[in-house]
Amino acid sequence: FIGLSHMPALTSVFRDMTSIRFEHPQWIPENCTACGDCWTVCPDTAIPGLVNDVSEVLDTVVKHLQKAGHKLEHLPKAARQLESKLRAIFDEAGDKGAVRPMISEGIAKTIKDSSLDDDQKQVLRKEFKLFEAALGDFQFALSRPYYSVPEGKQKNSGGLLSITVNPYTCKGCMECVAVCDDDALRKVTQSEESIKGLKQDWDFWLELPTTPQKFIRVDNLEERIGALETILLDKNVYGALASGDGACVGCSEKTVLHLFVATMEALMQPRVEKHVEYLNDLIQRLEKHIQIKLVENVDVSDTDAMAKVVQEMSNSDLTLSGIAGRMEKLQGTKPIDQEWLRRATQLLAKLKNLRWKYTTGTTGRGRSSMGWLNATGCTSVWGSTYPFNPYPFPWANHLFQDSASMAMGIFEGHMAKMADGFRTIRLAELELEGKYNPAEHDPYFTYFNWHQFTDEEWLLCPPVVAVGGDGAMYDIGFQNVSRALSSGKPVKIVVVDTQVYSNTGGQACTSGFIGQISDMAQY
Repeated sequence: FIGLSHMPALTSVFRDMTSIRFEHPQWIPENCTACGDCWTVCPDTAIPGLVNDVSEVLDTVVKHLQKAGHKLEHLPKAARQLESKLRAIFDEAGDKGAVRPMISEGIAKTIKDSSLDDDQKQVLRKEFKLFEAALGDFQFALSRPYYSVPEGKQKNSGGLLSITVNPYTCKGCMECVAVCDDDALRKVTQSEESIKGLKQDWDFWLELPTTPQKFIRVDNLEERIGALETILLDKNVYGALASGDGACVGCSEKTVLHLFVATMEALMQPRVEKHVEYLNDLIQRLEKHIQIKLVENVDVSDTDAMAKVVQEMSNSDLTLSGIAGRMEKLQGTKPIDQEWLRRATQLLAKLKNLRWKYTTGTTGRGRSSMGWLNATGCTSVWGSTYPFNPYPFPWANHLFQDSASMAMGIFEGHMAKMADGFRTIRLAELELEGKYNPAEHDPYFTYFNWHQFTDEEWLLCPPVVAVGGDGAMYDIGFQNVSRALSSGKPVKIVVVDTQVYSNTGGQACTSGFIGQISDMAQY
């Protein structure tokens, strides 16, 4: 990779930040109001919030034990009984109190009320000991937004909130503690024991499913309607930037870029899911269309001929090819349009390849949600220090000033690829509708490009983003930004405005204020 000037995506997940911090946050669930400030401000994606149904938590523990090789006789069924008892305990507690002791209380009640005989109850008691050991000290909260309010609307619909520290990416900046006004996060000194606890909790967090959509309280993300911090409760959205990079402790640039990347991921996910569903339907309809066209020359209305064929094949299996072959001998047939068959089967192959790109692709993760052109500067240094790459999407860096110009070129190439996919879909739709006319449509699709995209097609195009500091964008690179804005190409430009050259110490530049005082421009 070094020889090619390339870095694999997401390599920063292999980095462990444990050794660079002396303190870490500790969550106090009974004080938490679920405001979301902590997981929003964290620059290192190190304190994700998560909401799970009670059944999801219990099922995760049971699956963990089964995966570890434990043969569970009574626990899977007892877990359902435990859930009902926990709901009653939670309702009594309201939205206050630590959940972990309540789970132990619910387990004791489940064992006590069990109808099993003494020997079976002893087995159940041992299985619940395994259950508690697997759950460890993992903490949950009964919060008003995610438990009490949903429960008030519909019984048994409330979820358990967890806020978990990622021990591998947390740098100990304590930004989360600083923004918490409810004493729900406290600074504690790191020790061998605390590291062990963090890692155990994180391992369990990885096994929990992501937050169900019903707890993400956003009505319209594009119009910013709803509790926007809740989009970060989705594991895929929160992890859209991996961290483990070399950014400064508490870097505000990272917070801003993480929120931008997460928002893009939250916007693109439902669009792509809907589009893949449409591709699946389109492929099925085109396959059926081709099959019907291939056999339409078999005249099944000729009952005498059909009866004769069935009689001739009475001692063998009836197959479509056998019936068609004998009917052809009796009736004759028209030749298949080879040009149509070639075009239709090529369309089908292209649609299947397009679906593969969206769902799997060369990386196994499907299509990327965006492309990133980073100006040389602070963001490019912490984002590209070999071999730790925090980005799960294509990322490139060239010179200090030219990220906007690079984005223009990448945009054109990217749109050409998107046009190929949309061209295939439109041709398949025309084929199914019986409206394809080579004389009319071939010239149109020869020059089909992003200027002809529909609004729906535009929404499926991952954004091409130019990123840089105010020095790169407003100072030496302003002409590149100006050209990009006047070109009419809808690239996105993100300016991380620190009002100085952050990467080289804080010198003043033409994008700063006259007379401003900064680290290397005191007067």
